[in-house]
Amino acid sequence: MKLSRYFLLTVFAILFTACNQDKKADTPVESEANIERLKGLKSNENSGNIASQRSTALSILNHRLKNDPQSYAIIEADVWEYEFVFDGEMSKQGEYAGVWIDFKPDFTYEYGKNATVNGSGRYNYHFERGELLMIDNDPKVKPQEWTVKNAGDAMVLVGTQTYRDNSVQMKLIRQPDSFRQ
Repeated sequence: MKLSRYFLLTVFAILFTACNQDKKADTPVESEANIERLKGLKSNENSGNIASQRSTALSILNHRLKNDPQSYAIIEADVWEYEFVFDGEMSKQGEYAGVWIDFKPDFTYEYGKNATVNGSGRYNYHFERGELLMIDNDPKVKPQEWTVKNAGDAMVLVGTQTYRDNSVQMKLIRQPDSFRQ
């Protein structure tokens, strides 16, 4: 009787692990689609509305930088790699491997994949409110505002209603500056 229990347990364990072996590697086409997905989060409005939003966001950004030109290491130290993105559905683990954003002490940022820079912009992090305002240098891209949840080497960005990003959340992991090469 004990032998049959062990046999059944072994068979179930083998079947369970065999069913979970259906993983496939991330292809370059999927990686490019991920970068396009992130860009799509930034430009899902019509161009007239984007211009208006950018104008308002730029005046807010300039006001904040003039009145409180504080730079915070909690944001700018090292490079942040995207680990997960939730926009109606959760991204697969490893789907954003190598996709990064790098905040600079001069209130600019760059983003890209591996050694390739795909874009840049300006930002402001308001420490007391935990808000991150980002304005891409590309005039076709809408501004973004995030509530920042920091936990050492991990950061979660939760979209706000201001620019209709409230359905989006991202988890980023701190990587050394050499990560971009």
